[in-house]
Amino acid sequence: MKKITIHTILRFLRLTNRRITLYFLLMITVSLCACGTHVSRVSIPIKVQSEIDIDTYSKFAVLPFVSEEHSSKLGELPVEIGDDIGEILRSRLARQEKFEIVNKQETNRLMTGEEVNEEWLKDTEHLSELGKYFEVKGIIVGSYRFISDTQPRRYYGERYSARHQRYIMDYHDYLQKSYLLSLRVMIIDIDTKETIWDEAYLQKTAEAHTLGSFVFSQMAPQERTLKELSKRAIADFVREITPHYEQEDRFLIE
Repeated sequence: MKKITIHTILRFLRLTNRRITLYFLLMITVSLCACGTHVSRVSIPIKVQSEIDIDTYSKFAVLPFVSEEHSSKLGELPVEIGDDIGEILRSRLARQEKFEIVNKQETNRLMTGEEVNEEWLKDTEHLSELGKYFEVKGIIVGSYRFISDTQPRRYYGERYSARHQRYIMDYHDYLQKSYLLSLRVMIIDIDTKETIWDEAYLQKTAEAHTLGSFVFSQMAPQERTLKELSKRAIADFVREITPHYEQEDRFLIE
């Protein structure tokens, strides 16, 4: 007679429990298939935290943005465009309840006699000293590069030909003028003099022109296009540093 040990009994029980589990899973699967299932997709809000420490960095000063050396002078952009970009960012941040932003008037008053240039982006010590006058924990600076490119394009389509009494393939030549904005945004810690944020945000748009409209576009100012692209880039930056909700899909089985 084979000797039954405790080990043999435990092994038997484990195998039995496994068989029972598999049996019940099989029964549930069969039941679901028999009764039919309904899968529905629902969208639920998921909270996304800020990518910076908003308990520390809740008050900012925003300085005018500067044009990078490689940025083309499209449409003779006014020098004040850097101030306009800074004001767009200042206004967008001020709408967020988590942040306190030094207003434009106070910024201009404290910046009297100062002229922001590209070298400032490397001089975190000077920015830190300036930030102390603003009484903030972080100071936001940045630069922009705005360029355009024009390429000939050809659009293919069908048109009805009275001569051939049928639709034929046809094409139209046009000029595509593309605009590209690279907006660099930096956050400098006033106490440590370190750069805690340094990201470039790219935005682009394109226009289709005939030869006549292209000539007109060359004479028209590009300030409006630059501002619109700046708003999009700034919206991306603000979204990353502001707690917010995003919709995610979930699947429910009924």
